[in-house]
Amino acid sequence: MPFLLVAAGAVHVIDFRYHVVSIVAVFLALTVGLVIGSSYLSKIAYDGLNHQLSVLRSENQSLHGVQDQLSAQVRDRDALLAALGPDAVSGKLTGHAVAVVLLPGADGSTGEALTDLLGKAGATLTGEVTLKSGLLDPAQNSKLAQVASKLPPTARGGAQLAASATTTTPDKTAAAAAALADIAGAVVQRIPATSSGVGGQHISDAAAGQVLSAYSTAGFADVKYASTTAADLVVVLAPSAPTAGSSADTANTLYLGFLKDLAGGGRSDGAVLAGPASAAVSPGLLAAAVKDGWASKNVSTADSADKDAGRIITVFALAEEATGKTGHYGLTGTADGPLPDLH
Repeated sequence: MPFLLVAAGAVHVIDFRYHVVSIVAVFLALTVGLVIGSSYLSKIAYDGLNHQLSVLRSENQSLHGVQDQLSAQVRDRDALLAALGPDAVSGKLTGHAVAVVLLPGADGSTGEALTDLLGKAGATLTGEVTLKSGLLDPAQNSKLAQVASKLPPTARGGAQLAASATTTTPDKTAAAAAALADIAGAVVQRIPATSSGVGGQHISDAAAGQVLSAYSTAGFADVKYASTTAADLVVVLAPSAPTAGSSADTANTLYLGFLKDLAGGGRSDGAVLAGPASAAVSPGLLAAAVKDGWASKNVSTADSADKDAGRIITVFALAEEATGKTGHYGLTGTADGPLPDLH
């Protein structure tokens, strides 16, 4: 029965099933409220996110428009520089014999464009030498030694390196360093006069040709249009910056030695190390040269050489080297500005 009489007063007692129904009703109401509330909030959130997405799409389209404009400006600028480049460098290198050396990994098309501009600057091109990566491979040391052993010591810049070695510990880079010294001596047709690297001694065109031919035949270099004229100025084209590590440091050390073989001891009137913008940032070779005590004072650098502007800078830097001055130039914020003042 739903009602009971207790003592003298009548008391109404709620049935258990009524409790259950009430509780269910409460939770049902909460559920309905949550559903309705969440649906409302979801619509608000959706509308907000959709608005943000529309704003981002609009900004993205605007940025794409700006990027397209900037790209067009860069293309127009490069086209203008390409057109004005020959006139800008005309006569800057008249009377000079210039050799171009591409280090392993350097861009060949940049080398071709650079040699073309050097010719328009009035330079006599003595040759283009492209070095191969095998030169730096320790597994090729025995082959490098065989090539060197067949060359007359009097024609080898590397012979002086061997004579000046004082350590008995095998050096895995010694063969590469000697080969690079041989090639450098053949390019400028001068090798160190003493084992300390002081002064220089001339080697004949025939001897220089023999050295270059030997390393080319062995697959360590490619040589184009070798001239009977010794180069008094040299452009060395660097590759893009490698991944940081011990191999990059080893390569940079060898290449800095190569620059010294080309320009040290008065063996040439000057050298410019040119390369892409990435090479001007560590561990790139241009960055290493600027930090090196000897190279920074004796070899000019020119970054962005893969662009028309960078190649014009390279020619100007080479012309400055011919006057006995050294500087570091380019478009990456280098210390001496974008271009040397030749006036």
